[in-house]
Amino acid sequence: MTTEYFQINDWILSVDENKLYRKNREVSVEPRLINLLHFLTINAGEVYDRQKLIEHVWSSAVVTDQVVTQSIFSLRKILRDGREENINYVVTVPKRGYKLVAHVARLTPEEANLARKEGLSLSQEEVESVGRDSYNERVSDEIELQGKPLDADHDFPEEESQPMAFPAAPLTRAVAQKAKRKAEKSKRPKSWKVHFVNALLISFIVIAMGYFTYRQSGLEISQAIDAHLVEFRYEQSFDSDELSHQLSGGICQKLMMDITEVTPYRVRLDKDNAHTDIIAGITVTVSVHKRDSDGDGNIDGHFLDVEYKNNSSGKIVFKRQYSLSKKHLHSVLRQADIDIMKVLKVEEPEKKADMLMRGLPSKPQAIEDLILANHYLNTSEGEDFQKGIDLLELVLQNEPNNRLTQAELLIAYHVQQALTPEIKLNQQRITSLSTELVRSQEGAAMQMQPRVYEALALHYIYIDELKQAKVYLKKAQSLRHSVLSYVLQGKLAELNGHSEDASVAYSEAFYKDMSIETYMLCQKLLFSSDIKTINYELYRSVHPAANSLL
Repeated sequence: MTTEYFQINDWILSVDENKLYRKNREVSVEPRLINLLHFLTINAGEVYDRQKLIEHVWSSAVVTDQVVTQSIFSLRKILRDGREENINYVVTVPKRGYKLVAHVARLTPEEANLARKEGLSLSQEEVESVGRDSYNERVSDEIELQGKPLDADHDFPEEESQPMAFPAAPLTRAVAQKAKRKAEKSKRPKSWKVHFVNALLISFIVIAMGYFTYRQSGLEISQAIDAHLVEFRYEQSFDSDELSHQLSGGICQKLMMDITEVTPYRVRLDKDNAHTDIIAGITVTVSVHKRDSDGDGNIDGHFLDVEYKNNSSGKIVFKRQYSLSKKHLHSVLRQADIDIMKVLKVEEPEKKADMLMRGLPSKPQAIEDLILANHYLNTSEGEDFQKGIDLLELVLQNEPNNRLTQAELLIAYHVQQALTPEIKLNQQRITSLSTELVRSQEGAAMQMQPRVYEALALHYIYIDELKQAKVYLKKAQSLRHSVLSYVLQGKLAELNGHSEDASVAYSEAFYKDMSIETYMLCQKLLFSSDIKTINYELYRSVHPAANSLL
């Protein structure tokens, strides 16, 4: 079988060898890219879309459009060969496909062998130049070098739109030019200085190559994807109102905490002050929008968007939109939980969603206030945090015996003092809330929400009943591991004299939520902890920000 050779601009393509040659360059190319280039070469100027290329080049094998796109990109990179000048080979025809626009000529094996041996091929200037003077000058050079007079009546061929091949093929002129260069070279005086400079240059290149090879031999990973980490974020569009932003943040908090209870995934909330090289494997984005610009400013005029993206593949797995109304807020939250659990392949998502919704306020206004409170309690700003506490108090006015809200409020009062030490703890309110929660646990047969257990564990640490605190913390962590549960675990370990265990617990808390709020809870909740002594690495990682904010 005869090997096929083609000249493509300044390249020589050897199909059977899977190689490209240019001047002193020899490039081995993957067979799939050679097959693609061969097909485009024999059909130069023709436009082919991705599906046609799959049929002809990949023989209708099961490949995606992305494979074709990546192959075209790789082929362009090889043909460009690191040159800065703009050289067109394969171009994209918008909405139609790809085509080869280079100058193409089929070569005989003899011509190809000579070109490879001598490093000869059509230069880019020769490809692009089609003027009469340039053409006659080339022909004149060739004929003069062959000892023949130039025909004065030599006529320039009819002008065409594509670059022209020379009558005696590009190799003729290239051979002549090389002979001329050799003649000139033979006249140059050889000097020991030239050899010395060349030796120094070669030595420098060898040393530089060795250095960079050594530097690149180590594996450096600047970022890594954690497939078991789910990052939640809430967004606000430019036309969103304040209520949309508050609902987005509150619903995001609710969904995030629910996922920690029913899946082994870790979660974190995307925050501006969080800096880490760990990329979450999954991103869940929550956003609330007004239905129209004429909305009356209440929840009934809004809708909820939830988007689930797999960051490993870069694909959006699902995007759902839910109609919000105060009357149906409970059912919307439940359905959003179910949809996320299904994508995460959680068994019995409907049953688990019912469990997650247990304990929420039943009255529409109360559940809306609880969601809005979630938004304000996710900040270290004193004024906003107080708004969250006020909203929780409103919920208890509507449903005085709601244990989940009592637990949230008890925790909020303690956290407020940790974040804003100048605020005195409301002892009377703390006592009444803790009394109600403890009473609700006496003889209770039904399992409570983990937030209730966390609140009870915090209360018993506060009154220095560490054994009972450990019991409730164990119940909470049997259902989920939240930031607060790790902080409480660290506080218990400190009080029992186990500084190493405290260090581990605080690190886990910070690993789940790398924010200044988490750092302040580790340091200030219930009592002051010397984070620098307990965990120097944790302290050093946030100390610059801590100095400015604490």
